[in-house]
Amino acid sequence: MREALRKVKPSQLQNLSLGYDAWAPVKAEGKVPEKLRPAWLDHLAGLSVSPDYRHAFERWRSSFTRPGDRLREVTLAGRLLVGHGNASAAEVGLTVHHTWGVPVVPGSALKGLLAHYVEAVYGPENPDLPPWEQPQAERERACYQGVTWAGRRLRRGPGEWYRRLFGSPEADEDGIYEERGLEHGASRGKVVFHDALYVPGSAIEDRPYAVDVLTVHQKPYYDAHLQDRKAEIRPSDHADPNPVAFLTVRPAVRLLLALSGPPEWTETAERLLLEALEHWGVGAKTSAGYGRIVPTDDEHTAAVGVSSGPRYRRGQQITVTRVEDPTGKGRARFEAPDGVLGHFVGEEPPPVQVGEAVEVWVANVGPTYTLTRRSPETRGPGRKDKKDRKERMR
Repeated sequence: MREALRKVKPSQLQNLSLGYDAWAPVKAEGKVPEKLRPAWLDHLAGLSVSPDYRHAFERWRSSFTRPGDRLREVTLAGRLLVGHGNASAAEVGLTVHHTWGVPVVPGSALKGLLAHYVEAVYGPENPDLPPWEQPQAERERACYQGVTWAGRRLRRGPGEWYRRLFGSPEADEDGIYEERGLEHGASRGKVVFHDALYVPGSAIEDRPYAVDVLTVHQKPYYDAHLQDRKAEIRPSDHADPNPVAFLTVRPAVRLLLALSGPPEWTETAERLLLEALEHWGVGAKTSAGYGRIVPTDDEHTAAVGVSSGPRYRRGQQITVTRVEDPTGKGRARFEAPDGVLGHFVGEEPPPVQVGEAVEVWVANVGPTYTLTRRSPETRGPGRKDKKDRKERMR
């Protein structure tokens, strides 16, 4: 089979997925020679998406018709490189749609990114403490805490909101949680994260890929390190630079995010995911600016239920309306004018009925608002928002 593929001319290639994998002009070592690589990658980057892909995309998009389904178009603010570690004839992997060869961000990558983002940004300062031992100010953040490990043992399950969004496995301390009347045990996440697919026509001439170069400046040292001979060769300024060309997704390409599940949870997941994609990015080389993704202009957005992020800030006085608790536990939940839910931590909520409005202050901004009945002047200075600190650390 490999001998037959070698007879195929590059000009006959029309599917990037095959061209980057099965039809790559590899030699005996399984890599594309450096002399052949530039022309091969340039040809792949010049391939246009098949016109038939548009029909498949529209059929996929039209399948999201349930009340909780959410579609959101987003735009690459920079290059995108997902699947960097995949085996590749170009030495740098790239995840593409197997059938159509278009850019794709796997749903598992989106879910993993968001799970890490929620725990790191909104979780408690000390994740080793169980929820009942957290300081009063940290009790709400414990809802976004991920699982806790003790060596290779799963010691403690995640917090309530983390569990609802992503699911939970069984843990050693489930019995303690049961005694305290807290959620525990294995459970399935309520949100399904679908693959994000390329929006046809969003790239110039429907060519979504571009060649990029990563230059290695210490190749002899790295080769010695891989061969466990690092003591023999030291890094120096005398080594020749070794440019490695590979494919990436072009900036300004648009993707369509898709989430399924109960409306109240997909709305929260969408808002958090947009935040994570914009601030952290997805895929490889995010520290170099790759993978940053921002919401597309409204005129290009195709969504079942498009929402914006929280628009109010800490210390603002707003009018909220009491609504039914979406978790079904009968807790006091309040909806702000921007549609984001809020609740009170460490104080009694206002004694109003469902449907009644009341003026309060925003104590903290997160996936939901933390509200207070006291103004900032009477409440005194609060601690800085954890999200801002995390961003400065990155």
